[in-house]
Amino acid sequence: MRTLAAGCLLMTLGGCGMLPARPAPQTPDQAACAAKGEEDPQVKLLLMKGLGNPAFQAENQETLRLARADSLLSCMQSRGAVRPGGVERQKRL
Repeated sequence: MRTLAAGCLLMTLGGCGMLPARPAPQTPDQAACAAKGEEDPQVKLLLMKGLGNPAFQAENQETLRLARADSLLSCMQSRGAVRPGGVERQKRL
């Protein structure tokens, strides 16, 4: 019984600090832009601030996701893989 409880506790705690996995890129342009997105200054800044700070990571997961998405979109547009324009996402205040 103790072993089962300890195993459940470890599984629960083990997943607390992990970010959800991003889907694998599907095209060569997406793969290149995803790699380039990790080098984006805004993404790097958020990742560096979150190192060893679980509270910051939890509070800024959405900001990091949006920064990665913006970087991916701008790269895809610059490569001509996605048309520029469309509806802009609303920014949170």
